[in-house]
Amino acid sequence: MGQLSRKRVLGSTHFFEHHENKMSSEGNVVEARNSFLSSRFSNLDFLLSHRYLWMNEYIQRLDVVIEVGCGAGFSELYLDRKVILSDLVKNEWVEIVLDAQSLELEDGSVDAIIAQHTIHHFASPSKFFRECERVLKDGGLIIIQDISASLLMRLLLKVRRHEGWSYETDVFNEDQIANDPRDPWSANCAIPDPLFEQEDLFHVKFPQLQIIKNQRNECLLFPLSGGVIAKTRVPKLPFWLLRLVSYLDKVLIWIAPNIFALGRSVVIRKSLGSAES
Repeated sequence: MGQLSRKRVLGSTHFFEHHENKMSSEGNVVEARNSFLSSRFSNLDFLLSHRYLWMNEYIQRLDVVIEVGCGAGFSELYLDRKVILSDLVKNEWVEIVLDAQSLELEDGSVDAIIAQHTIHHFASPSKFFRECERVLKDGGLIIIQDISASLLMRLLLKVRRHEGWSYETDVFNEDQIANDPRDPWSANCAIPDPLFEQEDLFHVKFPQLQIIKNQRNECLLFPLSGGVIAKTRVPKLPFWLLRLVSYLDKVLIWIAPNIFALGRSVVIRKSLGSAES
């Protein structure tokens, strides 16, 4: 029920072993953070600004905002207000160690949860949304930036052998495993597609949650960034050229999102008065 029909091109299941990855430094968030803070590489800076700046309009008047799976903690460079950074692994910038699929937080205690490129790593994305229903206040938000497994994305993943995808898993079924639960860097890049392209089904499965924004984005900016954590060598581009690429991305995605969109921005609101329903 929670699956999309298999894609005609590169639609079959593809997963790769970590040693096959043609990108470097996979999973090394400390190296990624130190490298970026020392150089502020323009291509990656531009990509990260696109991933985070749009979130500011949703969180500026909220009290308790938590980012799950914060990785290298780059959000604090782009968000206008203080956000609690959490992850499965404790690093110096991580304030709370949390499993996003089993949040050790009180019911109705959080105004917003940010999940930036984390959902495609979850073994059970359905458990994450159940937990969000529980810990969010009425009217609280889930703010998501994640992958869109377009044809171009699947092609890039296959060429770089970086992360895999499978449309065989019912992502709404908590008993079906979408990723290796023992490996936090296991990735199924097809997960966001069935979740957010079937909005009516999403609301049926999570009746307290309503998708209020669902926009596909990112194309050339993603590969030109050189990678956020895992890296590949790319030329440094000036900001005027990156702005031009961003405009070209919008045109390509408007023409054919299923081919060109590599990202997706989603905002989900917990219903008002849901605690009494």
